Amino acid sequence: MGVIYKKELRSYFNGMMGYIFTAFMLAVIGVYTYLVCFYQGSPVIAYIYESIRFITALLIPLLTMRTMSEEQRQRTDQLLYSSPVSTYSVIIGKFLAALTVYALPLLVACAYPVMLARFGAINYTWAYSAIFGFFLMGGAAIAIGVFLSALTDNQMVAAVMSFGAMLACYLMPSFSNLLSSSALSSCIGFAAASLLAAWLIFSSTKNAIFAGGVGVLGAGASVGLYLAKPTLLEGSFNSAMNALAVFSHFDSFVYGVFDLRSVVYFVTIMVLFVFFTVQIIEKRRWS
Repeated sequence: MGVIYKKELRSYFNGMMGYIFTAFMLAVIGVYTYLVCFYQGSPVIAYIYESIRFITALLIPLLTMRTMSEEQRQRTDQLLYSSPVSTYSVIIGKFLAALTVYALPLLVACAYPVMLARFGAINYTWAYSAIFGFFLMGGAAIAIGVFLSALTDNQMVAAVMSFGAMLACYLMPSFSNLLSSSALSSCIGFAAASLLAAWLIFSSTKNAIFAGGVGVLGAGASVGLYLAKPTLLEGSFNSAMNALAVFSHFDSFVYGVFDLRSVVYFVTIMVLFVFFTVQIIEKRRWS
């Protein structure tokens, strides 16, 4: 894993993406630090990261789009498949390299509360818990981006899919509020989600039987539960959508609450999507 991590981190900076991402993030954090702390006169550092959350959601696809797709495009993934390094080590190394690039501007930003303390009282606990929560939120988004990058050999397609996923995660609470909480709406929502999952499985594994089975079982279970006991479905799809709102779980850190549930949520998203990526690569490796 260490070899893959160093190679991937070196490639980020040799290809300038690491420098561009770090410089842009530092510029964004600097501008919003001025706007929030000096122009608006607020001593709450967490409001800076609340303001740049959407910008970060748009930047992360640029960081993850080449993670796995570039290996497939150049056919260098065959070297990874035949190497003595395990698939877990490869994926975790690539994920940690992208996470390191994301963390670099945040490490620099850790000095900002100390510098701003010269101009007024700063709540360090609130400030650094917000930075830590922002780091975890970015890690969860990066894990999703790496997974989507493994689905295609085209960087632009990977970027577009990641942009769509980040935007959906960001707007998920709004979508949830727009949808009805009725049992029928939940049934339709879960059935559509099952079909989408089947399409993703087929596009990544080319296994029509498995993908079709997932789609049929998921949609059939939704319809069956609706016919048998519809009350169990009321509001369930809205709750599922809110659970997928990755960026909304940062809210507790913004309001000064170090929420362990959000920490567990972000770590779980990272572990799950790294696991999903490994399964896709393992399928491709032995096919």
